[in-house]
Amino acid sequence: MDVQNISEAVIAIVVAIIGVMTPYLAKFIKSNKTAQTLVDILPTLAKDAVVAMQKLGVTTYIEGVVKKSKAAKIVEAALKKLGFTETDETTVTNAVESAYASLTADGTLATYTQATAETEVEEKTDELKAAQAAVVTAQAALAQVQASVTTDTTTTTN
Repeated sequence: MDVQNISEAVIAIVVAIIGVMTPYLAKFIKSNKTAQTLVDILPTLAKDAVVAMQKLGVTTYIEGVVKKSKAAKIVEAALKKLGFTETDETTVTNAVESAYASLTADGTLATYTQATAETEVEEKTDELKAAQAAVVTAQAALAQVQASVTTDTTTTTN
């Protein structure tokens, strides 16, 4: 027997198994209300989590991988609150990725201009400069108060 014939036979068997199992799996999902509820609610939760992370990314720079991870954790937490004690991390991550692709394709995420690493550095630099200016102003005010106290002390002693 040839290797090509063996691989064709294996592929044919796998296709046949998939063809036979698909209707039973669909029937199981329809009969299992928990699975059906999960299938119905997961895309909505994933979309909400992706939008939330995009909104957070407007003001703070967050890397894409971190956004995806946090969105998946948001979805998992929401599912646990809804009573789903066991969640498959891969399924949740795939739902988040699917929601991201869908929201990107329909233009929803384009409304949230994301902060970049450069803008984050510029904002921190501006904040640092403002803080340094405030320190300089406070030091000048302190020096004036000290000079005033010294003058008042000298005047009262004389």
